[in-house]
Amino acid sequence: MNLFFARLIGTLESTEKMERRIVEEEERIVRYRQIEKSAELQEYLDLKKKIESREFQQKKHNLIHTKYKSTATYQKLHVYKEMLHDKQLQIYLDVEKSQRLKDYLEFRSSENYIRMQSKRELRNSLELRQMYQFEHSKEYKAYLTYKDSKTPDKYRQLLEEISTDEFKREHAFWSNPNRWKTTDEYQMEVRYKQLAVMPDIIFYLKQDVKQIEQKEQWKLTFSDEFDWLRLSDSAWRPGFVYQSPKLPAIHSFANEKQANNGGKNVGAIDGKMKIFTKEEKAIAPAWDSKLGFISKEYDYTSDIVQTAEKFRQQGGMFMAKLHVRGNIHHAFWLGSDKKLPLLSIFHYNGKHITLGNYTEKGFNGTVVRGISPRNYYIYTLRWTKHELIWYVNNKEVFRTTNNIPQEKLYMAFSSFISENQKGQEAQMHVAWVKVYSNPNM
Repeated sequence: MNLFFARLIGTLESTEKMERRIVEEEERIVRYRQIEKSAELQEYLDLKKKIESREFQQKKHNLIHTKYKSTATYQKLHVYKEMLHDKQLQIYLDVEKSQRLKDYLEFRSSENYIRMQSKRELRNSLELRQMYQFEHSKEYKAYLTYKDSKTPDKYRQLLEEISTDEFKREHAFWSNPNRWKTTDEYQMEVRYKQLAVMPDIIFYLKQDVKQIEQKEQWKLTFSDEFDWLRLSDSAWRPGFVYQSPKLPAIHSFANEKQANNGGKNVGAIDGKMKIFTKEEKAIAPAWDSKLGFISKEYDYTSDIVQTAEKFRQQGGMFMAKLHVRGNIHHAFWLGSDKKLPLLSIFHYNGKHITLGNYTEKGFNGTVVRGISPRNYYIYTLRWTKHELIWYVNNKEVFRTTNNIPQEKLYMAFSSFISENQKGQEAQMHVAWVKVYSNPNM
């Protein structure tokens, strides 16, 4: 896999950008869940449901577009005003309970009423003339017009109704062309719009919930940013790991040029784990494939550290940000107590970067070209039930469905000098290590 063009055209994210994206994604999920629990979001969602309801929108439309003259309030007031300007009705209302009408009605049912029909009697009696004048007055005419009508009662009913505080409030409301802005619903809508432009609400609504839920399935199970002082205080231990407790952990190989130094060449410095390969003589146990363990003098020292005692995991995602100096072997790998399985997440052999799966049939992997191991990159292995996928930063570089390990593996970092390499001092710098698990992968 050649990453030169991917790096050139930008499809390979820079390490800084990817690292920033990883942090931002973690922060995005935390922020999303915090907002999800907030009172503001709950208020927004409640208001959204109400405001988008058919009932709310219909009421808003009616309040904005209803003409005042079409309201029952206007019609009542209009009928009342017409009655108020009905002169005969107003005369009737003035006279209906007057003493004058009462006297006339009593007079009309008396024998004197017959006398009023006589002109001579009429001339001789002031009382008769007064009754006669009332009988032909506009007041009596109005009385006759409305005495059997329901109109006066309707007028009195309307008068009573429009005199109430409730009617006055309704009149003030419906006669106001900006009546919508006086309602509680309008205030709800204003508040809804205020909440809708809040940065947290905008952020929350833009998120892909399924994507967040998928990312949340990845649980951080191991993390080291190398803030420890001593190797013994960390999750890392020096040396190799074997099934048999009789085999020494701290040893080298006869076909290598460095003595593994029992963790003395490893340190957490400036927030990075560093493995130093130094030019210095040392006598150390060495494994020889023919002779077994022998004592050998080396011209260089280096180290290997692993998490076998503190951390192992089957499946998940294993990530490390690292770079190396020196054209020797540097490796980040997953191993077991046996020779296999062994998964190489990063291996620089002094010339090329390789990664892949070591099997009984040999190495199943790829050579990564187009990037320099001297620069920081994030090397990742995603290990699922069905496949192994390797990445450099965001770029997939290799995958396989063969020989998927079926056991928990530990992590290891090591630097060594093979017999065909020219010895030199070198360093491996690991900025951080993160491991995630995912039960659904």
